[in-house]
Amino acid sequence: MSTSASRSTPARRGRPRAVNDRSDVRAAAVALFAERGYRATGVREIADALGIGATSIYTHIKTKSELLHEILIDTLDALIAVQKDAIESTPDVVEQLRRGAEGQVRYVVEHPQEAMISFREFRSAEGDALTAVLERRRRYRNAFEDLITEGCRQGRMKVSDAKIAAFTIIGMAESVPRWFRPGREVSINRLAYLHGEYALRIAGVYNVGLLPDQSAT
Repeated sequence: MSTSASRSTPARRGRPRAVNDRSDVRAAAVALFAERGYRATGVREIADALGIGATSIYTHIKTKSELLHEILIDTLDALIAVQKDAIESTPDVVEQLRRGAEGQVRYVVEHPQEAMISFREFRSAEGDALTAVLERRRRYRNAFEDLITEGCRQGRMKVSDAKIAAFTIIGMAESVPRWFRPGREVSINRLAYLHGEYALRIAGVYNVGLLPDQSAT
């Protein structure tokens, strides 16, 4: 074997392939941000995962932060849409809260990497993007808070602080992507049902004696 052949350039990590779309870069970034964290992931790591040179990444994006901002805002918009659909699906405030809680946990199970980034990395956003992210997070929390406030007004819920109750309901879902694995401890349907039930208990629905205990079907 010749000396020149033995000094060949080391192969890049990842599987070399054509990167023809921004979505390829985004998908690689989502996986790495979720696994390693945003700040611990550089553009070179994203390029290595795609099997391309680091400079080639800039054909598709301007900065790493641009990718983060896009992931955060798209994920929050999707969560808001799921929540809105749940609320609009019934006029009953108790069912609105139940379905909203069920919907959020189904979303984070179906999109665990994006959910982890949204919950964990939102403070890494910068400038106008951070303002947009925080506004969406407030809007999402306020919708749960408003449901609980209305439920209390109707005498169907009972809490001392609707904001804390809303934070708690959202917080239940935030940990799910870290531990949930389909087909193991519990099914997705059962998990969603339980989160709906726990949300009602946090909101004090059962404390006012208006709903009997139910079992998942």
